[in-house]
Amino acid sequence: MRTEKELADYLHDAIKKDYLLTILVTSQTQAKRKSQNLPFGLGKTTLAFWLSYYMNGEEWETVFNYLAGNPYDVVNLLEPGSARKNCCVYDAVQMTCPAEQGVPRVVRRMASYVSDTRPEIACLVMTASNINAIAAPLRKLVVFEAIVSERGEYEIQKISYHKNYKQPLLDLSKLDYLEEGKFPKLPKEIYDRYDAWRVQSKMKIYPQLKASVMEYVKMTDPFEAQIFMAPIIRASNRYVVEVPQALGAKLHKQQVSIELKAP
Repeated sequence: MRTEKELADYLHDAIKKDYLLTILVTSQTQAKRKSQNLPFGLGKTTLAFWLSYYMNGEEWETVFNYLAGNPYDVVNLLEPGSARKNCCVYDAVQMTCPAEQGVPRVVRRMASYVSDTRPEIACLVMTASNINAIAAPLRKLVVFEAIVSERGEYEIQKISYHKNYKQPLLDLSKLDYLEEGKFPKLPKEIYDRYDAWRVQSKMKIYPQLKASVMEYVKMTDPFEAQIFMAPIIRASNRYVVEVPQALGAKLHKQQVSIELKAP
């Protein structure tokens, strides 16, 4: 008779006993199984989809209805009073909630809300390259890490916390190996549908990313060097270089470097 609980038992309890489980599917870090240590392309989303599929009554339509690509999508799934969802997937978390020194307040608020959202959801499955790639508030929600060691194969590690008696305000965490298994590819029509959804999901955040990068380049790119002849003139008690009107207006009050050559 089996006495140790498996992941399926925990998921069943989350549905039946009204509590929340958070699973993070990763692939970059090795645990018990020898891993390829690849951050992308091993099938993290595929595994997340299969988990959602079986928890949602083997309905692919429900899997897509409960699929999120950014914090706003997640919050929409957690609307108070909405029908309880057995499983939701938050894909590629590191794209919209990355690990940064200054975690935005809205991400902290969302994580706090998720931690107390049992009436709306039983299981939240997130995907990311590794657990250190996502914002700390979401990282602390993770109870199980499903590590895809190679395409179609995974292991489950349970994250448990223990009191640190020497530092009571800082809990100790460790991994407990639970199980391992295999999973198939997604049906082609489902993968194609996900691929199209992924493009639309990235388009929601791409304009803001593009604008940020443009601003960064604008701030850091050096001004294009220009060569021209200009006289050195005396102004009051100092000597200055006279530049063309348009160029002077553009560079007014900016710091520039000047290379002088003998006439």
